[in-house]
Amino acid sequence: MASEQFSQAVRGSSAEPVNVGQTGSIETNDYDNGDGFQHDGSSYPYSHNPAGTIQELILTEAGDIDMEVTTVGGDTFSLRLAGSTGVFNRWNIDSVTFRDPRGTAAPVYGGWAGE
Repeated sequence: MASEQFSQAVRGSSAEPVNVGQTGSIETNDYDNGDGFQHDGSSYPYSHNPAGTIQELILTEAGDIDMEVTTVGGDTFSLRLAGSTGVFNRWNIDSVTFRDPRGTAAPVYGGWAGE
């Protein structure tokens, strides 16, 4: 049996109760598509442009390289990784390209998941 929570009335400026409602959807972190990648650093640039949208990009190893992100909205920007690893899940990514402008030949390993 469901229980009611947060049942205090919402009151407007006249102190009268105001009818409110909330509808929406819940976004989950379960994705139908994904893949891993292992680039040994021998032939930059490396690009990933799946048919769908990259929702989560995971880097498990990266040297002093640049990551160029193009979002679904068309914005393109670069991030210097400088040996960083991490999970990037705040952008809807259309494509990602790894570049080696400093000639380090560093590997980059990781994976992506998306829809």
